[in-house]
Amino acid sequence: KGLAANFGSTDFQDFQDEVTTLCEDRTANEYFRLTTEGDCRDVVRCDRAGVAGTIRLASVKCPSGLAFDLERQTCDWKASVNNCDRLSKPRLAKPNLHTLEPVCPDGQLQCGSGECIAREFFCDSRQDCQDGSDENVCRGDEDPNKSDVCNPAECFLPDCFCSADGTSAPGIAEGVLEIA
Repeated sequence: KGLAANFGSTDFQDFQDEVTTLCEDRTANEYFRLTTEGDCRDVVRCDRAGVAGTIRLASVKCPSGLAFDLERQTCDWKASVNNCDRLSKPRLAKPNLHTLEPVCPDGQLQCGSGECIAREFFCDSRQDCQDGSDENVCRGDEDPNKSDVCNPAECFLPDCFCSADGTSAPGIAEGVLEIA
């Protein structure tokens, strides 16, 4: 069935609480289903721009003959969509990078599954954690091995290693180190 059955409440606060719970840990552009019944055309996303900061659900319906593909987050020919039996994209395990007290020895970080591995094993294109969480935080803003943020015009190798957004280093063009 799905989540749609939970929205029969006439009490607005109960409904708003349900929406808030649905939207926890979802990005603003992630579409998901409230039910697996029907023709797989209807999806919603969490819209955090509501009045007074309330979260609301924005709905989308694919045109006739199409279905919504959760993996690719787009409408596609119904015959090409094989995830109509799911409510949302699978959640990727995340490592435990931010703790109040250290949980791993120096130079190591904790996987989502609890074990500690060397920091350099994170985002190295190989799954080292049992749950694969070491490869699920590799975007520039999450990567634990990202470069320090700075002004690249004032930073030159080998004395300085940083980048404007933390994803590249001075002296590296198209993935090749430039040696002067």
